[in-house]
Amino acid sequence: MDQYPGINSREFKDYLKKEKVQLIFTAINAPFSNGLNERLNQTLTNRIRCKINEEEKKRAWTSIARECVNKYNKLEHTVTGFTPEYLLYGTDTSNIPEELKRKKNGEDWMRDKELALERTLRSHRYNKSIYDRNRRPHEFNVGDIVFIENGNKLNRKKLEELRIGPFTIEEKISNSIYKIKTGKRNQDTSLFHVTKLIPMVGNEDEDERR
Repeated sequence: MDQYPGINSREFKDYLKKEKVQLIFTAINAPFSNGLNERLNQTLTNRIRCKINEEEKKRAWTSIARECVNKYNKLEHTVTGFTPEYLLYGTDTSNIPEELKRKKNGEDWMRDKELALERTLRSHRYNKSIYDRNRRPHEFNVGDIVFIENGNKLNRKKLEELRIGPFTIEEKISNSIYKIKTGKRNQDTSLFHVTKLIPMVGNEDEDERR
């Protein structure tokens, strides 16, 4: 999840604990670390925007959003070959006339879900192989001293520092995510993506990082 203050509230965390829901934070300023969710958000945002701008009579965007989500759930996914609604509920939402539809039972549904998973993993492996061809990330270790990119380039003021630090890497969560002690109270919000880290080389001059 994104690291908004509300998500860090004790009340929200207690609710998740009660419902046995695991809360996993994404790295700061790195939406691509939760790419599947962000891609869906982008698709829905574009549809909502088009719908709002094409209608003469203004309606609440929440109503339009609900319609867009419902339509999205009834559209066949190019990777899985099935609609989200069918995979979740077993509901056939295809446009094929009822008399031509093949009746499916529970076993068919479970088999289709397994097929959808297989196709998804195959697509993921293919995309990963394409991305990894030119990917040469710096590998950090616990104890390394690093600087951190200061916020999003689009939101950063002209005279603000380009990077902050130096800080020490506390934990390596994965090859891409690192936990760094930045002095903030909440350590849940101290996860950073490798693309936001700059290794400290020797005694860097103060002006070099500004």
